[in-house]
Amino acid sequence: MSSVLVLVLAAAVAAADPLAAPLAEQAAAGWVVRDRVVRGGKPFPLAAVVLGREDAPGNRLEVYALLKDRAYMIWTHPGSGERLDLDAGPVGRSMPDLLGDGSRVIAYRSTVPALNATTLRLLAARGLKIEPAGTFPEGRFLTADGKTLVAARDLPLGRFLSVGCEEFGTTSQSAFKTTLHAPRKGRFVEVSASYPDFYAAEIARKEAALARMKDDLEKHAGEYLGLALSLYFDYAARGEARRGWERQAEFFRVPAYAPPSVKACFSTMRADLRSRLRIPADWP
Repeated sequence: MSSVLVLVLAAAVAAADPLAAPLAEQAAAGWVVRDRVVRGGKPFPLAAVVLGREDAPGNRLEVYALLKDRAYMIWTHPGSGERLDLDAGPVGRSMPDLLGDGSRVIAYRSTVPALNATTLRLLAARGLKIEPAGTFPEGRFLTADGKTLVAARDLPLGRFLSVGCEEFGTTSQSAFKTTLHAPRKGRFVEVSASYPDFYAAEIARKEAALARMKDDLEKHAGEYLGLALSLYFDYAARGEARRGWERQAEFFRVPAYAPPSVKACFSTMRADLRSRLRIPADWP
């Protein structure tokens, strides 16, 4: 095959796929395409590409504007040590206008394997400008009242919450606080207080799970603690923080026949949680 024909074929491939040239450069540097999504439409098509390496952990996300048969990179997340994955979003991998302002939203997840922690990240594309539209720990899309929301779960008491004393102690990695977010004026804002029914369902689910665990607390101590505290946060989101705190006393009630040392231990634990949760002194 002549060199002229090779150049002609290369030009034809580039015209058919504007990403061919930049991705060939990435391949020469050792990067492999893990995933990609291309969306057409005005003002121009966009492409989101996830790249990885065979010889190193982590990957990167690149966003390209496809203009006149050429691809221009307009944003990147280097992803050092992270695993990045494009998210299907609430309506599929179509870069929808979730914000209602004509922008296109790119949803992806960044995972830190060592912590088993995942963050949902949203980018809003407005012309050639890419802006963060939201960062949500353990985020997921859901629909409520016909609206697309994002539910996020963070750990306000720390990733490794330890409580206890000499007689008893446990560590929890699941004391999650769940918050709901909806699009407002070009970004996602918290709207938890507007969805009390969501938290009522969460409370019912968690209380049922706590009841199942109570027969074997020694085996499930950490999970039990995390779930009980998550329940407190659900009550607080409904404007019922005091009721949530009172429920904690019920969950961690010590039998009357327990030794004084155990009773003292649980009293110390409750005082510790009161301080961490900033519970008013006049609440029992």
